[in-house]
Amino acid sequence: MKLDQDTDASEALPVSGVERWVRLLTLAGAGVAALLVLTVFGVVTYSVFMRYVLGTPVTFSDELNGFVVVAMVALGAGEVLLRNEHFGVDLLTERAGPRAKWFVELWGMVGVILVASAVLYSAILMVQFSYDFGIYSDGYLGVQMWIPQGFLLIGMAILILAALARIVTLLTVRRL
Repeated sequence: MKLDQDTDASEALPVSGVERWVRLLTLAGAGVAALLVLTVFGVVTYSVFMRYVLGTPVTFSDELNGFVVVAMVALGAGEVLLRNEHFGVDLLTERAGPRAKWFVELWGMVGVILVASAVLYSAILMVQFSYDFGIYSDGYLGVQMWIPQGFLLIGMAILILAALARIVTLLTVRRL
């Protein structure tokens, strides 16, 4: 049994082997998301320099940054879930006992899987439609839309795997 190293030592919780393996995937997604943060920074810096220093505005930066921000959020969601850094309402669970907290976390993961599955299904249809009909963005980039839409698909798949891994941990390592 290994402890979750992303929490304080006083709050370290055991994780399953499945969760440790899925964590490698979520870390890869978070790593790409971090690189995308740098990409947005670079594009904004370039755009500001071009507009205010050289007097030639860049037309594609807003569209590109919009695509990149969606990719950042989608690819980082699984890691945020496994780190317990997602937002939640702890008004009731703050005072609940260990058994109630366990049930809330378990059902929360089921809820994540249901919502992410709905988004994943929609993303599959959206990507397939955009690819089949050759849809391009309306902006200055003129990118094939299935490319930026594909990041949503990948991110939701990672999120589902992260929630499933957490359920395995709850049912095997942290069971009541």
